[in-house]
Amino acid sequence: MRFSEAEKEVILESYSNHSERGIGTLKRLSLQLRRPPTSISRLARSMGLTNANRPICKSGAARLKSKAEKWHLENPHPKGMKGKTHSLEFREKIGKCTSTRWKSMTEEEIYKNRRLSTETRRANGRDTHSRGSWKSAWREIGGKRKFFRSRWEANYARYLEYLKTQGLITEWHHEPKTFWFEGIKRGCVSYLPDFQVINSNGTHHWVEVKGYMDDKSKTKIKRFEKYFPEETLKVITGDWFKNNNGKLRILCKTWE
Repeated sequence: MRFSEAEKEVILESYSNHSERGIGTLKRLSLQLRRPPTSISRLARSMGLTNANRPICKSGAARLKSKAEKWHLENPHPKGMKGKTHSLEFREKIGKCTSTRWKSMTEEEIYKNRRLSTETRRANGRDTHSRGSWKSAWREIGGKRKFFRSRWEANYARYLEYLKTQGLITEWHHEPKTFWFEGIKRGCVSYLPDFQVINSNGTHHWVEVKGYMDDKSKTKIKRFEKYFPEETLKVITGDWFKNNNGKLRILCKTWE
């Protein structure tokens, strides 16, 4: 089944704003476009729009929770625990075991545990940062579909794509590499810059888009500069957007 370019645009926009529209996106698209849900789903998958880890709006999450609660009320517990709770004695025993285990771990073991957990989530395409509320969403920019945590971050990606089309840079990547601070066992043990920019002369630099520089962010940046002195990091703040918004809104058609 063939879809027109206009229909593809509607599907792309709808899937990109899934976190705002919540559950029922596919059904609404089917009614709107008068196309079978299976055909829309197949096209979305071929366009790279399907992502099981995309965020769900609060109303959608509430409906899922309500549905799950109703199912558990009408069906037996899969492990036979319906209507039962663990005894206080058992919970205290589990709590002591967990506490003892963590206290017995060395700083090296804790560090390895945290690193393995973080690397596994990122390898599985799962976000490891707080998603916040600053217009965080999946967006497709320059043929790259990424989860941007803020409108500023997405706009800076559009700016980099503009520089690329003008031949001013060779390429840009969103969160391509995690830097680990070897020897640091507590606090900030890693840093994931927002962008890597490949310059036209073959060199590269990193970019961090920051609306608010909290203590944790300051620590990460200081440790990055200390442990990786050969790397160049550029921090983009609100002043940069304030000074360039007017011009870039004209140059970048999808500027938010």
